Amino acid sequence: MAGLLKAARTNDLRSQNRLRVLGVVRRAGVVSRTEIGDLTGLSPATISAITSDLLQEGVLIPPRPEKVAGQGRGRPKVALQINPDAAIVCAVYFQLNRVSVELVDYSGRSLGEYSRELESGKLELEDIREALSDCIYCGLKESGLTKTSLSRIALGFQGVTDAEGSTVLWTPICSQKNIPVCQWLEQEFLVPAKVSNDCDRIAQALSWREPEKYRSNFGVVLLAHGVGMGLHLGDGIINGIRSSGFEFGHMTYKPNGALCRCGRRGCIEAYAGDYAITRRARGESEQTPPADLLESPDLESLLQAARNHDKNTIAAIEEAGAAIGIGLASLYTLLDRFPVVLVGRGTVLFSLMQESIKSGIGNAPGMNEPLPEIQCFPQETPLVQEGAAISALLQQDDEFANNRNPVAVASMPQAEKLI
Repeated sequence: MAGLLKAARTNDLRSQNRLRVLGVVRRAGVVSRTEIGDLTGLSPATISAITSDLLQEGVLIPPRPEKVAGQGRGRPKVALQINPDAAIVCAVYFQLNRVSVELVDYSGRSLGEYSRELESGKLELEDIREALSDCIYCGLKESGLTKTSLSRIALGFQGVTDAEGSTVLWTPICSQKNIPVCQWLEQEFLVPAKVSNDCDRIAQALSWREPEKYRSNFGVVLLAHGVGMGLHLGDGIINGIRSSGFEFGHMTYKPNGALCRCGRRGCIEAYAGDYAITRRARGESEQTPPADLLESPDLESLLQAARNHDKNTIAAIEEAGAAIGIGLASLYTLLDRFPVVLVGRGTVLFSLMQESIKSGIGNAPGMNEPLPEIQCFPQETPLVQEGAAISALLQQDDEFANNRNPVAVASMPQAEKLI
């Protein structure tokens, strides 16, 4: 038994070290064994053994060796990089009235994209299944690939997903519930599939894109048809015990307040969602039923009206900021302060709501210190797909690190010469 436990620990350590090496190479793009040692702290012998195996397996490839300037005599350093042909992943974003697909090789390079408009509010379960499969097939065709090229699929979906990342439990964009999207895609394409809330995907993209800025603690607030949040604390995304639902937009701002699209009253979204801002700007009652989801309020017109000193519009935008700020203050009371990123079409109003956001945040204990930074990204779709893609690539790294899916390499004479 002791021997088995020791072997298991040895295998775990080996997998962890392989994953560390892959992470360094993925982040660096092209890197030498010496640089891998500097960045991981692993011994030269360990790095040599791991990279030799990864080269042999076809997970890494060596670019043409070049002498480093000033290196002088001696054997030149050998650069290593991710083998782009080792895997292909598919990133999918299912949002209101649109499905977007992107194919990405193992190095992270985009191979092609495809998107399709649809009336999501009218979709039955089988319609959703067909739309997802058809769009992936079309994306493969556009990229010159086939079904057998795929290694895995990652989805971003507007709504709440289960903790396992297999099912969409609820979505505001159609009436269907408990949508088994991953089961469908795994049956159709015979590869692993994973689904996450779209806000989580945005947070994953930013964490990878700007690790120095978004390495550990930060929040993403999506301002669009509704209000959502992705929360990244420590090493990863924070989700619920049974679901993804970190439902910031449905935290209470004013008890028994304005009618929310979820059917409850007083939610943050009932003041900060685009339909809520429009409702108040028009002078309508807080109890006026929210506009149909298919309507897209003209936020640019609201911005212009506010700049023209329309009192109702100014009050609507400022209260939207106050709702967001007080919601963040509640989180800061529980979790301490973290930077915030605002994403989506609603950010066009940020210049007019930022003071009320800051004022709302000021309600949190200890907020006499400088306020957390707030950065805006007006387009959520690229971030959702980027987050899905990098999530799939990192999962593939884990697969290769555990040597569960080695790449078939028929002949790699160049690699053999460099090992």
